[in-house]
Amino acid sequence: MLIRSFEEADEIAGRVGPKKVSVVKADNREFLLALKEAYERGYAEPVLIGDERKIRKLAEEISFDITKFAVIDVRDPQESADKGVQLVESGETHFILRGYIDGPYLYRSLIWAASKRGFRRCVSGVALMQFPVLPKLIAVTDAGLTVAPDFRAKMEIIEDAVDLFSRFGYESPQVGLIAARRGLNDDLGSVSDAVRIREAYEKGELPGCRLMEGLSLADFLLGGEGFLDRFEEIDYSRIPDILIAPNLEYGNIACKIDNIAANDFFSGIRRHVIIVGGGMPAVIPSRSDSHETIITDIALGVLSS
Repeated sequence: MLIRSFEEADEIAGRVGPKKVSVVKADNREFLLALKEAYERGYAEPVLIGDERKIRKLAEEISFDITKFAVIDVRDPQESADKGVQLVESGETHFILRGYIDGPYLYRSLIWAASKRGFRRCVSGVALMQFPVLPKLIAVTDAGLTVAPDFRAKMEIIEDAVDLFSRFGYESPQVGLIAARRGLNDDLGSVSDAVRIREAYEKGELPGCRLMEGLSLADFLLGGEGFLDRFEEIDYSRIPDILIAPNLEYGNIACKIDNIAANDFFSGIRRHVIIVGGGMPAVIPSRSDSHETIITDIALGVLSS
């Protein structure tokens, strides 16, 4: 069950589901439209958390029969996030869908819950990206939580991203480390961490993946010579499945390359983000996403849980 595109994720989720999903702050029309269609496709059965009066009113307006689903009336955003996480902890739901709520509320809940359980891992965001020229998904991580990961945090970020890709059917996914070029900046943390990660990999401390040679996008795209005469010469098999960002700024900027897709510089790029590392997957659509986009987030949550 290799997931090479978001279209395949949408197709396969219907065969894997339905799974139960905690919907944090579900009182929004687009999210309820997405949940309605996801339920009809057999993806997921929601537990709706938020302003119960508003949820029921919106559901009625879009002809979404929610009488068979639990609706939990919680108005405070932090309490909503906490409740969503608690439901997964207790086994009542399988994953979390961030609804119409700011991300930090949910991130805090995930980190608190992991710490409470003694699950001392780095909680990170894996930005899954689909490029028209690539026959697979690629990821950039961490794209939103760990500001300046050290060596140990990067090891955990790699392990969690590899585990996610294995759930998507990638056998021994390729991992690429992004860092400054060696030789001029060896004292930079990105370089020294990359050297230590390579040493750990060679000792067998990162099983289940292949660490690619190179430290930059140019290395992966242009090969050992660092130069190509024509774009047609790019060896796409060298492009890692997972790119490890040196810090949050790089990861966040790199994964948002789709924001300029409307200007045709990188036309056709799509992106979805999954939070991993806290012992439970959480998919986090943008609050401005349409219900067509949110449906795919739900599919990815089904496949990653």
